[in-house]
Amino acid sequence: MTRSSLRTDKAFLVGITGMIGGGKSTAAKVFEELGCFRISADEIARKYTDPESPIAEELLQGLGPEILDGDGKIDRKKIAGLVFGNPEKLKVLNSLTHPRIRQEFLGVLGAQKEGTLVMWEVPLLFETDSYTLCDATVCVISDPDLSLERTAKRDGISREEAEARAKNQLSLQEKAKKADYSIKNTGDLEDLRKECEHLYAELKGRTK
Repeated sequence: MTRSSLRTDKAFLVGITGMIGGGKSTAAKVFEELGCFRISADEIARKYTDPESPIAEELLQGLGPEILDGDGKIDRKKIAGLVFGNPEKLKVLNSLTHPRIRQEFLGVLGAQKEGTLVMWEVPLLFETDSYTLCDATVCVISDPDLSLERTAKRDGISREEAEARAKNQLSLQEKAKKADYSIKNTGDLEDLRKECEHLYAELKGRTK
């Protein structure tokens, strides 16, 4: 994979993705425990859709007053409910947040020491050009039905809403086909840890 010209750092960047509710966050945290530096695109993104969002006015202008709660504050759940069923609104949201998330991410990445193994959790790794920034990519393989159930329970939404969100992403099969590596999250946490340990050893060897 050819490293993007946007990268000026000397870390080894691994993009990790999978379907919603598929355990990519859990896997990324296991890699962090093993010694990787973890960066979550979602964690960076949250600051832009929380009540104190620095782009509140732009969100309100682009998405409309239905994203506000009863106190007139930005409501993340209302944003999610609006954009996941509306491709045009989702496009507006992405145009406002993605460049800022990318800039902040590159700043964090640039502060890492040479040879650091960085695990970057990105839901839309292949749907955007994020994969072009990576030295390697990983897809977490999960059971689709369980992943959707987990998403619905985690986010307090219906199964149908979870399915609608999943449809805004590439299928798990497509992601797995595009990724350099795959790890299975079809057992318990200990099984996932073993998968991560095996891949960590291989990736660590590539940083030398």
